[in-house]
Amino acid sequence: MPLSDLTRRHQSALASYCRTGQYNAIPGVHAGHVTHYRRLVYNVVDDMLQSAYPLTHHLLKAKEWKALVQEFFSNHPCQSPQVWYMPGELYQYMLQVQHPLLQQYDCLQELLWLEWTEVELFMMEDRPVEYTPDGDLLTDALVLNPEHRLQRFRYPVHLKPARQITANDQGDYFLVLYRKPDTGEVSFLNLSPVLAHMLELLAEGPQPVSELIRQSCAAWQLPLTPDIEAAGSAFFSQALESGLIPGFKIKKDT
Repeated sequence: MPLSDLTRRHQSALASYCRTGQYNAIPGVHAGHVTHYRRLVYNVVDDMLQSAYPLTHHLLKAKEWKALVQEFFSNHPCQSPQVWYMPGELYQYMLQVQHPLLQQYDCLQELLWLEWTEVELFMMEDRPVEYTPDGDLLTDALVLNPEHRLQRFRYPVHLKPARQITANDQGDYFLVLYRKPDTGEVSFLNLSPVLAHMLELLAEGPQPVSELIRQSCAAWQLPLTPDIEAAGSAFFSQALESGLIPGFKIKKDT
């Protein structure tokens, strides 16, 4: 049964109070008890954000974190009906308003992206892909796990505690996050620029390691040496073991 306009207004008033802390009398609500509603709702939001962003929570001062949560909870009308997505809207909100904390902590935007992407990958819908576990690493075409994110960073937020990162750490860092097919666990691998380029090529379609190495050496104007071939083979062997590469392209009968 649809809610009456009056009931809807009362519910909206209670929701507004829970978000902002500004209370206007609501019929049927005991003024002495209403603070408990806000405390409970706020604590749920705060707990969810801390769970999604533990590294960010550790980086910020306690007062900064509390003020950020209160500001977000009061000012941002969350759009998604899925509760788990709410922390993602905090990340989007901070970018939209160009939050001062992003200027105060140079690595914060990348740290937020890293933490939210881990949640998003864990919760994302399955993206099935066809492959066979049998094949030759060098000559058979590899299949890349579609449940991944490849990212370039200015700061090593995946390698160092955020509080230890300084301006001297600026550089080019490459990272791939992915969800393991067998367990659903989200993991990551640190990458060199050349390995990141190989994964970009592989994302375009299955290819053998030998071809990925050849194309990347040409793009980076590197000599195709035995050492480079060995390093590339070692990386993709590890990627096969870890689930970043689930297997090989299935050969169609002709």
